[in-house]
Amino acid sequence: MPGDIHARLAALPAFPALTGARVRLREPRSDDADAVFALFADPAVMRYWGSAPMRSRMQAEGKLEEMREAFARREALDWIVADRRSGAALGTCTLFRFDARHRRAEVGYALHASRWGQGLATEAVALALDWSLRTLGLHRVEADIDPRNEASRRLLLRLGFRSEGLLRQRFFIGEDATDSELFGLLAQEWRGRDR
Repeated sequence: MPGDIHARLAALPAFPALTGARVRLREPRSDDADAVFALFADPAVMRYWGSAPMRSRMQAEGKLEEMREAFARREALDWIVADRRSGAALGTCTLFRFDARHRRAEVGYALHASRWGQGLATEAVALALDWSLRTLGLHRVEADIDPRNEASRRLLLRLGFRSEGLLRQRFFIGEDATDSELFGLLAQEWRGRDR
């Protein structure tokens, strides 16, 4: 059945590992705690997130546990984006908010600031999109970003997403109300693009 996303998620025998030219998407491990803490404690990385930077390594350990539990419940796929050669954790890429009835999900991503501008996040998100559209049979993938985040905006447009609207003052970052820009990508647009 084309729309049975939850059944396809439940049938996964293990956490899906995906390999690209320069990055690998793999399951989160306990030994990723230092890298996850470095990622989510960085104010530059967290600038457009709706939560404050992490303040302790224990928060990273808790996040890794949440990531593993979300997969166990098949509610989200929280990949660690790792360097293909060294295996070092560079960031995260997540598929979440699966909606089986409407065959859609959301994508999110974060990359260590030292690796920005190298196309690694684009490669990681492309791997997740390709896998989810083929394997899960998604019809649509959405992304919701702060419109001031130009790098994220360019990444989504490069991958074929379209901006579908601005939601005014939807989130608070600290005490500041911020807008949210919704992007969408349809399966037929992904299949029809030049790669």
